[in-house]
Amino acid sequence: MADASVPVHVLRGIAGHGFLKTTQRYLHSDSSTVFAAGESLTAYLQTPRVPDGSQHRSM
Repeated sequence: MADASVPVHVLRGIAGHGFLKTTQRYLHSDSSTVFAAGESLTAYLQTPRVPDGSQHRSM
């Protein structure tokens, strides 16, 4: 369910865990989720920036 974007605080309630850290300990992303996160980071880092640090928008 975590890979389906169910928020971790909701997962905590479903699992019946008293602490969020317990739920987080059991979360294991599949390799496609980890790969997609890496692709998103790469795209973000490759976006040109202007001197104030914001993203430059091409027209």
